Formats: sequence, C-alpha cells, structure tokens
Amino acid sequence: AYLPAGADGLANPLGTAPGIMAEAAGKLIICMPGVPTEMECMFGESAAPRLKALAAGQVVVIGKVMCFGAGESTIADKLGRLMQRGRNPLINSTASAGVITLHIVAAAGRKADAEEMVERQRARLVEILGDLVYGCDGQSLAEVVGAALKERNKTLAVAESCTGGLLGKLVTDVPGAGDYFKCGWITYCNEAKIRELGIPAELIEEHGAVSEEVCLAMAQSARVKAGSDYAVGITGIAGPGGATEQKPVGLVYISLDCAEKSLCRKHIFSHSRQNVRLGSAMTALNMLRTEM
Repeated sequence: AYLPAGADGLANPLGTAPGIMAEAAGKLIICMPGVPTEMECMFGESAAPRLKALAAGQVVVIGKVMCFGAGESTIADKLGRLMQRGRNPLINSTASAGVITLHIVAAAGRKADAEEMVERQRARLVEILGDLVYGCDGQSLAEVVGAALKERNKTLAVAESCTGGLLGKLVTDVPGAGDYFKCGWITYCNEAKIRELGIPAELIEEHGAVSEEVCLAMAQSARVKAGSDYAVGITGIAGPGGATEQKPVGLVYISLDCAEKSLCRKHIFSHSRQNVRLGSAMTALNMLRTEM
C-alpha cells in the first residue's frame, strides 16, 4: 500500500487495509479502516499506546450529561462556545433514539483536578439546558422516570395503539418496575379501544382514532381501570400506510392523565416506522418526566 510521505503504516492483524499515523503542524493524525473489528483491534494495538505516551503525566476524566427533547444542533446552539474544539474540558455529543449524550472530557495533572473540572462544567450545562437534561450518569430515560415514580410512591398505566406495547416494554425493561408499573393495554384497532378501554364508538367516529380526543380518553380510561396515579395514552400513524392528507405518516398524539391534570400533545415524527414508534414511546416517557 502507498503511504503519504513521512507517515508510518499501522499493521492490520484482522484485514488487508493498513492504518496510517503521521505528524503535521504539531498534531498527530491517525487513520484507520472503517470496519469496526479491524479499527478496534488496530486502535488497541497501535494507536492507543502512542496516544498514552503523548498524554504522559495527564489524567483524563470523562463525565456525561443526558438530554432529551431537542436535537444536537439545537443543543449546540444553546451551548455556543462551550462546544468549541481545543477547550479543556472538551464537550462533544452523540445521539441515539432521540437521546443526546454530552461527553465532558477533562485533562489535568491530578485526577481530583480533572474531576473538579468535569463537575464544574456539568453544573454549567445543567444550568443552561434546564429541563432538557434528564440525567448525568448514563441512565436511560425509563430508569429516571421509574426512579421518580418510586420516590414519589406513584404508579403508572399505559394505553398504546401505534407503539404496540413498546412504551410498556421500555418501562418494564428496568429492574424493579413492578414497584410502580400497574398494567398496560395494546388497543391497536378501534374495536379494542371500544371493548377494552370503553372509548365511545361515537368519539372515534367523530374525531378518528388518531385524534386528541381519543388519545385523552385512552389515558383517562387506563388510569381509572388500573387505579394508577398516572396514565399515558398513545395513538398515531406509524406508516407506511394509513395516512391521509389531513393525517400524515408520523402524526402521533400522546396524552397524560393524573388527578391534577389531563393533557395531550401532537407530534410529527419523521423517517421510518421504527423511528416513529420509538420516538413516540421515548417522548411519552419524557412527557411523564417533565410533568410529574
């Protein structure tokens, strides 16, 4: 393989494409193959030792801030210069299933100093982002919601349509969910909404199954039937079929009912059927978190 002038090749024990390591303008540049197994092996055997040597005498501490309710670009705009490259601590972000994880990377001569830098920056991020932040230790949104319900000695029930039980799954993926999760209904068709939840057929006929009125009725009925403190209702069009000009694919209503209030919000989710369903379930969890 050809290499740039002055560059060193990095052996690839698992493939044929070598990596490249070179210095330019006082910086170290490392290029590795895109195949994950090859990249991970090469990084561990060739790149990591060189990077550790460069960081001799420095301790690196990484902290996290977990966010939901805004995209990466919106969060980056809110943080402004705090996300500029070359800062210490450095802040970068990753996104998965609507969760934006901010990674705070601090380097210092002593671990205690690096930890202090991370905590100071974390407090600043929480101050700026407010309710967008749901956790700081890598927890899932379902774990945070579950802990809040348990701390308040409150219970939850769900009534789902387009998510097909996904919200209930996320809630019960958390160990100990039986302490606060009562039960759930998957009322995918109109007949099930009428039979299992007691939704009036006239309400569905007048407004349609995908409507604010029906969604509110789903949550209200679930709370009464389960005897829970909170209930969430979800109805929407996950696609690819079932849409109309007035009600497009990705339209989802999410409702929350409790003794103090009953509310419903309209959302439009994009991309695939899977994205619509997962986005709906995650947004429902976040709605419960912020309204508790």
